[in-house]
Amino acid sequence: MASEINTLKRRIDELEEIHRLAQSLSSMASVYETLETIIDCCVRLCRAEHGAILLFATSVHESAQTVIRNGRTDGSDIDHVLNALVAGWVESHKRPFLTDDVLREFNYRSPSDRVRALGPSLAAPLLDSGKPFGMIHLVNTRGGSKFSEDDLRIVTALAPLAAQFILRAKVQETLFTDNQRLKASLAQSRGVGTLLGISPLIEEIRKKIQLAGPANASVLLIGETGTGKEVAARAIHVHSPRAEKPFIAVNCAAIPATLFESELFGHEKGSYTGATTTMKGKFELAHSGTLFLDEISAMPIELQPKLLRVLEERSFTRIGSSEELRVDVRVIAASNKDLLEAVRRGEFREDLYHRINVIPILLPPLHARRADIPLLAEAFLAEFSGGMKKFDADALRLLSETEWKGNVRELRNAVERISIFTSLLTITSAAVQEIGFGTVGTPVVDGRSMLLSRLRSNQPENNLLESMEKDLLDLAL
Repeated sequence: MASEINTLKRRIDELEEIHRLAQSLSSMASVYETLETIIDCCVRLCRAEHGAILLFATSVHESAQTVIRNGRTDGSDIDHVLNALVAGWVESHKRPFLTDDVLREFNYRSPSDRVRALGPSLAAPLLDSGKPFGMIHLVNTRGGSKFSEDDLRIVTALAPLAAQFILRAKVQETLFTDNQRLKASLAQSRGVGTLLGISPLIEEIRKKIQLAGPANASVLLIGETGTGKEVAARAIHVHSPRAEKPFIAVNCAAIPATLFESELFGHEKGSYTGATTTMKGKFELAHSGTLFLDEISAMPIELQPKLLRVLEERSFTRIGSSEELRVDVRVIAASNKDLLEAVRRGEFREDLYHRINVIPILLPPLHARRADIPLLAEAFLAEFSGGMKKFDADALRLLSETEWKGNVRELRNAVERISIFTSLLTITSAAVQEIGFGTVGTPVVDGRSMLLSRLRSNQPENNLLESMEKDLLDLAL
């Protein structure tokens, strides 16, 4: 009777654990976090010393995804070779696996003492329409307890639930990635991923981008604020073999120093106060794509060696983890400051500077490429007005003669402001003068230009003289 009561209690505990698992998984959209949660639950339910959950590669272009939990600190350790052997059996047989000696079962003579310490093992397939796409694998040491038929029953019963949530998370990740790609494609179709202009300077930059795109080398974009460094970075990405992969942009100047490492490299759940969930860093999110580090001079110097290591070895660890994660990421950095001067002041590592400065591209300020301003202004206005509005010749000339201290970004903001606040379909220089400059742009105009603008504005004669006198007084003051 006591035995039956104990069995009943254990079944109730199992059901409660599985219920908690389902609740946790229902709010997860990350495949990696889903895998972590499932294997942690399996390890607890079966009191396993080690556990792994593996998703098989679906093509030669995709690598298997694995989460390993090594619960013991006695030197025993599950490894990827053992996982692969068990996975091969599970994938071909499409059924659960249970043994008291996993190494003998596969005649695996590992060179590692940590692996040779392993013995009992159980595994269950994760199925999608009857086809295995992964497995759950638990292992104990030779001196540890053997897995029972009850343990196998638990994992086998849990596997369909786990498979359902893993497939759901994969779909959500794919939808998110596709959504980001469509947004990038839409932005590019509107001219945002291309460098607009007809000046020799911009033509030269376009040539450099076309040459730099197919390479895998790091790029350093140098230029004043607002010169289009992110646009150039996106253009390099679009011209690269990584164009269909993620483009992740990070503004280093906007990240607090205390959160910098977590933002770039991620953290494990519980690794520090406030880390309530596992979070992927920007390097993981940009895997197989491009990571754009804007204002890289703002990166804390104590974190720069870790960035250098990722660039050189393509691997890193999350905060709170000892597991090495490998990534394939192209880094494009940008700065509006003199990095060599920062190196001399001891604020930026010289070795990191040389590592990111493989292909330097200098982006000129807008006053150095005035010939491009009309084209840029018309493109921005078409974007903001849906192609319904245009500038007249005087308005374009006025915009071209303006000192845009904020460069392309300031010009874009001014055009957006004009588009919003004027009902004119053909925007005049008077409208530009009245609405466009705000408090930042400085028009470089003389009295003659101003008078010509008024004469062409078709104002009633009784107002025209008064307006011209006011303009000349304002200019004199």
